[in-house]
Amino acid sequence: MGRTVYAEERLHNYLISLIRPDEYTIGLIVGQSTGQKDYIVHLAKTPPPIGKNIVEEILLNTTIKSEQNTIENHIKSVKDIPESWVADHAKHVTRMLPGGMRVLGTFIIGPEDSINDNNIQKFKSILTTMHKNLLYNKYLCGDNNEEHLILNLNSITQKYTCKSIEINKNGIFKSVDWKFQTRATKWHQLEAFINFDRLFLIAANKDPETLKKQLQDILKTVSDIVETSLIVIEGEVWSPHDTLEVISKNKKDEKNCKSNEKNNNDQSIQINLYIPCQEENINSDVKVTPCSASIRLIGQLVSRTFVHQKAIVEEANTAIKQDIIRSLASRLEMHWDSLIEEENGSPEENITLHEPPRRVLIALPESKITLSDYLFPGEGAQEALLSLQELLDLEVHESTVQKDIELEADPAEFYFQNKIDVKTVDLGIDSSGNQIKIYITSFSIALLIIIFAIIIHKFY
Repeated sequence: MGRTVYAEERLHNYLISLIRPDEYTIGLIVGQSTGQKDYIVHLAKTPPPIGKNIVEEILLNTTIKSEQNTIENHIKSVKDIPESWVADHAKHVTRMLPGGMRVLGTFIIGPEDSINDNNIQKFKSILTTMHKNLLYNKYLCGDNNEEHLILNLNSITQKYTCKSIEINKNGIFKSVDWKFQTRATKWHQLEAFINFDRLFLIAANKDPETLKKQLQDILKTVSDIVETSLIVIEGEVWSPHDTLEVISKNKKDEKNCKSNEKNNNDQSIQINLYIPCQEENINSDVKVTPCSASIRLIGQLVSRTFVHQKAIVEEANTAIKQDIIRSLASRLEMHWDSLIEEENGSPEENITLHEPPRRVLIALPESKITLSDYLFPGEGAQEALLSLQELLDLEVHESTVQKDIELEADPAEFYFQNKIDVKTVDLGIDSSGNQIKIYITSFSIALLIIIFAIIIHKFY
């Protein structure tokens, strides 16, 4: 049995709007894959590459517009499409997707049936390059499926065909049943709040490492912790094969909601993560490692994911964990890429606050599914709208940007807290001395009580 792909009719209208006479347009297929079924949530035209020689910000908009027109006019055949261009687009779009969603393949619009023997090697090259680029970013992309879709729309006949190909295998295109449907796909919305407060020590005997390398090590550690965590759905641990439909129905029955069916469908399922405790071996030798510095990861990460209506608990667990790791990987990667130079510290100030970008959510048009963007301190909703337009070919109103789900850090509060911590650490022996004084004082009071008790017993 071949693959079946479900997409909403609005996406067919979007493809028709991209038709240009005697030109080719390529873009990405975004959705959720499960077994032999794929659910498409969005199709995004790949923007033309921008030359690296653009320096003057004041001329940026006009230069980009001119260069876009030039490049688009050169896409006269499939062979003109640069593989790295599409692969880079796929990476940036993946960063914006909730867990459980991924780039499933590409679409091509042109004045012919493009999936033919003349273009098969080109399509293989495009999909292989994209696959390798996503595979290289494992924390961002998760387990990247080797089977990819390619959808072709003939701009003359307006007929479409879809094929799939498995990368690194026989490389044979297989037929796919792509269905545009008027009925919207139903989704379960999963929400979780993950609090981070963890200290990572930097060993003094190691060779000096860049901040980027240190953050990469932290990302690996957190990823391992999340992968081994226990997921509790609506306060219960469910079997991996239980369906979310049952969980959602139980939730509605328990709360005995009086709202209408539409509101019931919009309810989210609450998720909690429990990290396994480390086993302590009291007989093991204690090892002391000198440290030259430490990094403290602290804050709250908001996770919102979506799984198809027939999803089971195992699929939900995978999507949630992937979303947490992807979101953390996205903001840490954006953060270290934004650093102009490494901060080595100074005697005057050896505590530095690094604030990676925070997550904002934007709902897809005519859908409950939200996509992510990440805003640095000082940036507003307008920056998120620019990312949507450039990477996803979407124009939405600023009011649809949910920008307050994660709060910005207060630098004054951070430095105040850490000044207190530094004083405590700098006290060293004196701090232990204070504890000893408390212990001695308590012992003296107990001794006096005993003496008074003896005197009272003798005389009375």
